[in-house]
Amino acid sequence: MTESTGGSGKKPLAVYAILERKDRKVWFKIGAAFPNRDGSMNLYLDALPVGTNCLQIREQRAWDDTRPANGNGAFATHAEVQP
Repeated sequence: MTESTGGSGKKPLAVYAILERKDRKVWFKIGAAFPNRDGSMNLYLDALPVGTNCLQIREQRAWDDTRPANGNGAFATHAEVQP
């Protein structure tokens, strides 16, 4: 692993933006987080959250692994289910 991942050897965590809609919350994966040795984290965002101030950092969900890597999977139907 590189220095930016803290050398922990663990998978990166996922960064989700949570948008409130009429009757549900919509989760969009917008980046990755890497823990550092000192307990801090480095965030690498592929998109900037607009319309929300709520970000969630957690283990990546299995349904994220099936989304396209080109960034167009942010609106997959599974993103509408709270993990």
